[in-house]
Amino acid sequence: MNMADHLNSIPPFFLCPISLQVMEDPVTVATGVSYDRSSISRWLVDHDKCPVTNQRLADLTVTPNDTLLRLIRSWSAAANAAAAVDSFPEILEILRDLNDQSAHSVCKFRALEKIKILLLGGTDGGCIETVRMEKAGVTSLVASLMSRPSSPTEITDDFIILINEAAVTLYLLKPSPETLKAVSERDGGELINSLASLLQHGSYEGRVRAALLLQSVFEIVGEEFKSRLPFDVIEAAVEVLKDQNVSRRTTMALLAVLLEVLPRGKNRWKAVEAGVVEVMVALLVEDGARDKRKCEAMMAVLELVCGKAEGRAELVSHPAGLAAVAARMVGVSSAVTERAMAVLGLVFRNCSGGAVVEELVQVGGVAKLCVVVQVEENRRIREMAKRILAMHMKEWIKSPCFPSYRLP
Repeated sequence: MNMADHLNSIPPFFLCPISLQVMEDPVTVATGVSYDRSSISRWLVDHDKCPVTNQRLADLTVTPNDTLLRLIRSWSAAANAAAAVDSFPEILEILRDLNDQSAHSVCKFRALEKIKILLLGGTDGGCIETVRMEKAGVTSLVASLMSRPSSPTEITDDFIILINEAAVTLYLLKPSPETLKAVSERDGGELINSLASLLQHGSYEGRVRAALLLQSVFEIVGEEFKSRLPFDVIEAAVEVLKDQNVSRRTTMALLAVLLEVLPRGKNRWKAVEAGVVEVMVALLVEDGARDKRKCEAMMAVLELVCGKAEGRAELVSHPAGLAAVAARMVGVSSAVTERAMAVLGLVFRNCSGGAVVEELVQVGGVAKLCVVVQVEENRRIREMAKRILAMHMKEWIKSPCFPSYRLP
């Protein structure tokens, strides 16, 4: 059926009796007749009768017709798909290959390659093609290729290659927020799990695209998908962050993912179990001062996990934990200074003294706190530093390493 045929087949009950247009927000009045909300609302300003039956309306309230809205949306989606196929004949062949149910993946690889060629060689950077493909259902089908097999034995090298190519293609398709949310929440969040697998086993390009897709996914999925995140997803993100050869773009995307999910559910505990504290400390030591945005994100992650006792314990037990935080306390950015204050505040508010207190003065952290009190322009940050100093000043002042010359 072409587009003209589809439009000619509009069910009459989809049309508003007032505007004679397909209803966008159908509502029902007391007589049982449905209208588009905007049309009937304007009518009821000057009338108290149903436009179709001419019966007086004792009750002028309207009720959303959710069933009719679902039917209209389904019909509209089919109309959009028909229009996309009519204006873009290549989509028919792509759809056929993506829907191929044979055991081998040749047809699917062929479809993904065709999509990439069309997008990379398309007009306006492929923007027109991405919209047409999404309307035709191509984007949803590409995402469905990434569903993991029911049995672990079916996760073969060919499957990893397939989801690798599917992830690269899905990223190029630039799904709209609505489509990305729908495919990400489908089958209990299977796409999220597949992207996590790709982070660990995919090619370099596949890992980069998986990280960027996950960043976009967690910006729009429902809270339940963030708060009940499988351990494997967080573990995969942390494992990739360990890789010194990973690109900055990938690192920033995965840090953004962690910042989005860590405040929810038991994700902070899962991140600590996955070794996130050790990774953040290592990154701060290696290049924390060279990249302000990256350093700010890493400090923010540490602040979140140090909100839990397990996170604080990991930080203070790490040989370079407190030293790494203290080293970035001054001289990077005001945001990094504030995050470092928050981390130290969490640690020393829950610390009774002893070796941890002595370590901070030995690594120069107490001297840096004094500097913050003296030179930081932001009053709130200065007050944070003062409060930390007041927590254990009696012990620190006794240390031979105490910077008495910097006392504020």
